[in-house]
Parts: sequence; C-alpha cells; structure tokens
Amino acid sequence: MLSILLPLLLASSIPSERSPEEILKEIRSKGNQAPMELFEELAELKTEAALEALIKSLSAVPKRDKVCTAFKTFAQFNGVPELENRATDFLLEHAQGNDEKLSLNAAWQLGPLWPASRDALVEIALYGDTRDLRSLALLHMVEHDMSLDSKQLKSLARSKDPAVRYEGVLARTARIEDEAKLNKLVSNLLKSRDTAERLAAVEFLGDEQLTGRFDQLQRALQDDYPPVTRKALSSLERTRTKEAIKILIERLSVAGRGERFRISQALERLTGKSLGTEVGRWQRWWQAEGASFVIPDSPPESTEPAAEAHTTSSFYGLPIHSERLVFAVDSSKSMQNPATTNGASRIEIAQLELSKAIEGLPESSEFDVVHFGQLAWSWKGELIPARSKNKKAAQQFVQQLDLTLGTEIYAALREAFSDPRADAILFLTDGDPQLSLMQNRVALRRIVAQWNRTRHTTVDCITIGTERAWLRQLSELTGGRYQRID
Repeated sequence: MLSILLPLLLASSIPSERSPEEILKEIRSKGNQAPMELFEELAELKTEAALEALIKSLSAVPKRDKVCTAFKTFAQFNGVPELENRATDFLLEHAQGNDEKLSLNAAWQLGPLWPASRDALVEIALYGDTRDLRSLALLHMVEHDMSLDSKQLKSLARSKDPAVRYEGVLARTARIEDEAKLNKLVSNLLKSRDTAERLAAVEFLGDEQLTGRFDQLQRALQDDYPPVTRKALSSLERTRTKEAIKILIERLSVAGRGERFRISQALERLTGKSLGTEVGRWQRWWQAEGASFVIPDSPPESTEPAAEAHTTSSFYGLPIHSERLVFAVDSSKSMQNPATTNGASRIEIAQLELSKAIEGLPESSEFDVVHFGQLAWSWKGELIPARSKNKKAAQQFVQQLDLTLGTEIYAALREAFSDPRADAILFLTDGDPQLSLMQNRVALRRIVAQWNRTRHTTVDCITIGTERAWLRQLSELTGGRYQRID
C-alpha cells in the first residue's frame, strides 16, 4: 500500500510545473465548476504572474460562494515582498465594495496577511461602511494584540463607533507605564459620559492592581448602562480575590433575577460552592468560612444553579434566568422534517416551545424574537416589555413563521446582538450556515466573541438532530449552555 501512496504523496508536495497562464485557462474553461485546487495551485507558485492570474481567475467565477472561498488562497502571499501588499490591496478593494457577502469574506481574509494588512484593517475600522466590517477589522487587530502605532490608536480611540472606540481606548491605556498617570486616567474614564470609555476602564481594572480598584468596580456594578455592569461582574470574577467574593455577595442582595443568576455562577466559579441564588446562604457561608477561605487554583466546572432561582419559564428544558433576552429560531426548510414519532415537525415543536417560553416570562422581563432561513428577521428589532399584550402578539408572530431555503446564522446572530441591553440569547437551529453571508464556522465563533467584548451576553445554543461542536464551543465561550435535541 505504501508503495502505491508514496508517488502520490511526493507528487502533491512538488510545486506545479504548469505556468500561471495554463492554470488560469483551465479555471476559465470550468467557471463555477473549477475545483479549489486550481486556485491553490496558482497561489502556491507565489510569483507576480501567479498573483495576477489568481486575481483574473476570480472574474471567471460568477458564483459568490466560490469566490469567497478562493479569497483564502491570497494568504499564501504573506511574507512575499511586494506581493503581500498587492494581495492586501486586492482584498481591501473587495472589502470596500457593495456586495455584502464578498465584502465580509474579503475583510475576513485580511487577517492571515498581517502585518502587511495592518494599515488596511485600520482603514476599515475607521471608515468601513458597516458595523460588521469594522468588527472584523477589530477582531484581527485584537488577535494581534493591537500592535499599532500611537497615531493609529489615537484615531481609533476617537472613532464614532463605540466598539472601535473601546478597543482604541483600552489599547492606549495599556501602554501607560506611569502608575500615577494610569490611576488618574482610569478614574477619569470611569466618570466619562461615554459608555465605551467606561467599558474600557472596567475591563482594565480586572487585570491591573490599581489604587481603589475594588471600590471602583463596586461602583461600576451600579452603572446605568447594562453592559458596563456585566463587564464589572466579569472583571471582579477575573481578579480571583476574596475582596471580589465579598462585593459579589453584597450585590446579590439587591440584584434583579437575571443578575442574581450571573452572580451566583461567578461565586460558584470563584469558591467551588454551589449555593444557588439566595443571598442568605452565601452570607452564612461567608460569615462562617470567609476569614479562612482559600480560593481554588482553578475554577470548577459550572453547574445549573439550585432551584431557588425561581424561574417561571424555560425553552426546550433550559430554565430562563435572564430578564433581557432574545429568542433566535431556525425557520429554514429543513425544520419541516419530522421531529417526533407522532408526526410533529421540528418547526411545530419549536413554535410550541417558544410560545410556552414567552408565556412564562414575568412582566418584569423584556424580550425579542429573531427567526432565520434565507434571511434573518427580527420581530421588533429591540427588547420590549413582556406584558400580556406583547406576549400574545409575539406568539402570533411565532405561529406565522414562513420556512425558506438557507440557514442564515450569521445575520441571525447579528440581529440577536442588535440591542446592547440583551444579556442572553437562546439560539435554536437544526443546521449549519447555508447560503449565509459568512459560512466559515470558525469565523462565526470568533466574530461573536469580538462582538461580546463590549456586551458580555450569554448564548445558549440548542441543536436539533446532531452534535454541532462549533455551537457547543460558542456557548462555552460566552458562558452559555449547550443542549442537543434528537
């Protein structure tokens, strides 16, 4: 067997002996049927003629999905003098185009061309036409530790986009070495009217032992912008200190239902104790053991909180603890497939589960509904109170869902993240991205993580029919839960 495979393995490692013109001719002759191996063969030549042929080849392929996939071959020119800049310019041109799908995927492929693509990514972050493009640029820059010059960081810190401004302020603050100056700046940022500056300050306090950091984080828990309070909770947990435990227990006594759930989980990860959401239990434990307690070296695995969470609603068996949530439900054609032995379809079960979940929401809650097939549609586009009238209207909306071809997961997640007040998303699907603006599942997970840097929204993922590791990872990444339904 080895004697048969060896020639094949050797052949695959030998550079193509064909000229770029010959490969381009074959791509043109096959059009949409051209295999990706041909584009890869061109890129692996790493010559100027090959790059020009690769650029020309894309105009011979009308199918957008294939063009988007072919964009990744431009990473082969990373590190090749002059050609890496030409490859970057080509992708930047498409990232600034009018076709949203091509634009997003071109911007995504600029990341592997770092550092040649650094200036292009800064340009997109500052002047990109859409929030999506700017987020992609930020993702790449954050993953490369915001390795920008001072002028670029200053421009980002002044952007009109809050997410861009947040990253710029955070990176500029991290470069200050003078302790007194740093303390003063963080203190001023916390008092700012600008939410991005407050978010950056709170994030910074989670990692740096500045003067009065715990007093500042405790005040941030009372901020009137929900993402700031959620980031303050995250930063307190990240300090892994007894001071943080004490503050969180105190906050538990005045927190709303959704925040109590988050605090109880943070306390469990800090202490290894599963005492639920009742503040009395935590207070009694702290009084008895707090003085001698030693924080474990690593957080234990999270478990479902005790029954005293007093949830009145659930979705596919997952208790709903949030008071500001978005339901995102798959309405693709595959949802008409049978789900149970009694003949009910997946969409019928989903409609029933969603209607029950909405009905069980307390009036203190706020919610919205997103569904997605060929496109993604939001019922209201923002959170609305869970009053009886609104719940009935939402249930009617759910019962009238139309099933369409495609599984537009990217746009669905984007819609679900549109209201910054939402602290939880319950996401249901029976598929992977199909005919979606962004079909790369790794990219989707990393994009959501970038959005969540200024949100701290949990994403609970429920999959139907099969295991989807990338959605399990997405849930874990956001502190959410994962459930598979067969």
